[in-house]
Amino acid sequence: MASGRWTTHWCCTSTMRTTWLRRRSGVSLKPPEKSGPRWKSHIPSLWPQRVVFVSICRNFWDCGLVAIDDITVIVGDCQITRGPLPGQCNFETGDCGYIQEKKTDSGDWLRMRGQTPTSYTGPRGDHTTGVGHFLYIEASLMRPGDTARMLSPVLRGSTEQQCLIFYYHMYGSGTGILSVLLRRNDSGHKALLWRHRGEQSISWMRAMVDYKCDCRHQIVFEAIRGPSIRSDIAIDDIVFTKGPCTADPSDNIPYSGFSENFNEIEY
Repeated sequence: MASGRWTTHWCCTSTMRTTWLRRRSGVSLKPPEKSGPRWKSHIPSLWPQRVVFVSICRNFWDCGLVAIDDITVIVGDCQITRGPLPGQCNFETGDCGYIQEKKTDSGDWLRMRGQTPTSYTGPRGDHTTGVGHFLYIEASLMRPGDTARMLSPVLRGSTEQQCLIFYYHMYGSGTGILSVLLRRNDSGHKALLWRHRGEQSISWMRAMVDYKCDCRHQIVFEAIRGPSIRSDIAIDDIVFTKGPCTADPSDNIPYSGFSENFNEIEY
């Protein structure tokens, strides 16, 4: 409530249920939006806030039975606890809602298991276990300068800093460019968050990217093919956490089960 005015944040009509139902409802402490579903209404934070639960009878004779219990208020975004969080993926069971940018792309990200077909480029196994799946671009199917973009599922915005962690593989004498961009859903504007160019390592490398976005958005992984077919680029084990990013030696994403010389050059 602000200046004597009430904002409806969530409502539910009769469902004739006899079991308890759980409801999570987020309140964003910023000025109200001009449009959008009622459950997205925002409550201004310039005054003390009060959340009120109201039950309205249909008429004098029909009030029904309404009950509430176990109310919890937590600072931060409401989190979905079932299944993996949006955007997080190790590609073992699919692409987790990631989609190809078909309109402007001249190449594709491919889901792969095992060694990539072109010698002297690409990984021989995924980062997670060494025998699982990952995404990569196959340079032999593309021309120099061709681009492949992979878009994450739509992610919620936050006023707090967020951290993107992923693993990438850029090995080969003709390796091109790997970029990570932030695409805002309200304007379509893309901002560069991270970029690496050329051969980086024979092994999987970890990237940690801090960013902030207060609206719904997508993360874009963009790979540009280099001058030769030895230009495969791969990504794996994408994770989103609360920022800022910190280098944690007890990283809970296991490294490949193979030693660092697993990808050694064959002569």
